Amino acid sequence: MGSEEEVVDHLPALKATCKKHCPAETKAYDACTKRIAKLGEGDCEAWYFDLLHCVDHCVAPQAFKNLK
Repeated sequence: MGSEEEVVDHLPALKATCKKHCPAETKAYDACTKRIAKLGEGDCEAWYFDLLHCVDHCVAPQAFKNLK
C-alpha cells in the first residue's frame, strides 16, 4: 500500500471565519444565552438557528472548493 495523505477537515475553520460575518445573529444568540443562564429556564433555539443559517449561507459556496 502507498502512503495516504491525512484528511483535513476545513469546515470548522470556514465556520469560524463565516461566524465573523454574522455579528447581529451572534450578538442576539449570546444575549439569549446570557438571559437563559440568568433566568434558569427557556431556550435559544430560534436564535441558534438564525445564527446557523447565516453561517451556513457563508460556508456553502466555499465548502467544496478544496476537495480533490
